Amino acid sequence: MHCGFIRLISGILLLLSCACAWAVDSADLFAAETRVSDESSETRNAALSELLAVVLGRVSGNRAVAGRPAAREILDEAPSLVQQYRYRTAAGDVEVTRYLWARFDPSGVERRMREANLPVWTQRPRVLLWLATEQAGQRSLLNIDGEASLRTAAISQAQQRGMPLQLPLLDLEDQGKLTPADVWSDYQTAIRLASARYPHDLILTGRLRAQDNGKWRGIWSLLGGSDSQTFETPPQVLDQAIAFAIDQTQNLLAARYAPMPGSGGAGGTLVRFSGVFDLAAYGRLIATLDGLEPVMQSALRHAQGDAFWFDLQLRGSQQDLQRALDIDGRVAAEPGPVRPMPLFLPNANTPDAPAASAAEPEADLHYRLLN
Repeated sequence: MHCGFIRLISGILLLLSCACAWAVDSADLFAAETRVSDESSETRNAALSELLAVVLGRVSGNRAVAGRPAAREILDEAPSLVQQYRYRTAAGDVEVTRYLWARFDPSGVERRMREANLPVWTQRPRVLLWLATEQAGQRSLLNIDGEASLRTAAISQAQQRGMPLQLPLLDLEDQGKLTPADVWSDYQTAIRLASARYPHDLILTGRLRAQDNGKWRGIWSLLGGSDSQTFETPPQVLDQAIAFAIDQTQNLLAARYAPMPGSGGAGGTLVRFSGVFDLAAYGRLIATLDGLEPVMQSALRHAQGDAFWFDLQLRGSQQDLQRALDIDGRVAAEPGPVRPMPLFLPNANTPDAPAASAAEPEADLHYRLLN
């Protein structure tokens, strides 16, 4: 009797430890924190507008939403929409840093966003992440939960974007069901079978190949119920590559589940931007589009490697957009890709020839983001 009770308690503790190991909840979509210089009302109100801009980006799924004219009206109401706030301090080597944390009223924010015709996307799909690496000809499953820097990068980016992220245990059960070769060959039967033990809505797999300069090139597959989408990430250090893939995945999901009103309709201009090699570059591109007078709305439509396709709704003509991009100076026009007739279709299961290459949208304009 005593042994049976001990085994029961041990089993319960094991289940609890497993749940903690792989369940990474998304951050509160309506809460954010920023650094402030003091606790005056002027500083607080300015910081609240900044924090509400972060919240609008999370709730809509679109990082650039705070730059919309309709969103600016909501930001002006930040002090009246705040539900609670508090300050905290952190002692540094030289000085004490002060932070302001605030949570905004969910119903009030959602109501104002809907009134402004901005997307509201609060029910996020849970994403389960599997990773395989190849280095010096050796392939292995990457236990991100066992690498502090990688786990921090993944969780931080997922929470910043409001993505409920699931990390597998990679215990003996996982290793018995899934091999590095399964992930590398995108063998979906094995991937879905191994994923069945974890609560999830979507599966993200990454195949990361080591480069000579300490960076990793990634090919990623996002698996849904019956479909999949493949994209690439350019060579980056491992933690940045994982964070970039999570960010890119959430961008694609936002374009699918919470498109900006008016995007994707008739009259849109599809523009391909290359040279977007990391999160900082992506942020510069979003800031560029947000600051262009002819651009009313933008929506991410496709991503592959260092290239992103944005569907732009314009106030004027395509020529107005080109002039604005040329004057801005942060991008440069480039010729469109030559599309020869393929002699054969690449093997979709071969990571060196992802299927996404054959599905590149035909862009109206082509630009490269400058450093």
